[in-house]
Amino acid sequence: MFEQASALEKALAAGGHAGSNGATALRLGMRRNWHLLQLGTYADRTEALNAALLATLGVALPVSSSAVLRHGRHQLYRIAADQYWIVTGDSTVPAALAKALPADVASLTALSHARVRIALQGSAAVALLGKLVAVDLRPQSFAVGSFAQTGLHHVGVLLERLGPDSFELYVLRTFAASTWEWLLDAALPFGYEVLSE
Repeated sequence: MFEQASALEKALAAGGHAGSNGATALRLGMRRNWHLLQLGTYADRTEALNAALLATLGVALPVSSSAVLRHGRHQLYRIAADQYWIVTGDSTVPAALAKALPADVASLTALSHARVRIALQGSAAVALLGKLVAVDLRPQSFAVGSFAQTGLHHVGVLLERLGPDSFELYVLRTFAASTWEWLLDAALPFGYEVLSE
């Protein structure tokens, strides 16, 4: 398999920037070593798909279209009526799922090279995202473990809340550099450091 090249390598090397008060209230970085798979299923084959997932991952499809289903090293997202994402740190999962899923049950597409996963943390994370996305980020509306599909400067992203001040953005690789620039521009008043993970 080809080695994944980062769309943000040069941008990450540029480092951080102190805010207007000399502090850094944000940490931004790019997650590495993960796999993203998209499942497309047919309405009458959900039971067969669940059986394959249970045998392979030990978990069935998520029902909620706004809450992440976590199971071990796997995260499952219901992104549309018959469309799901599986994010995993286990490199054996893509091949195992491809082998376990009959073609008449679901389609499986590897998207790891097509997305960049940006981490955003810090006391100013909610204020920063409030400038950029049309999502109500109050804890009662967007709790830890929630996700939303939204836009950031006309670019479609999947936004997930990992903690009160911790988020991740899944961005199309072709828009990763411009999205990163928008994030850094909005982060200037708060100050930020760049995480190398």
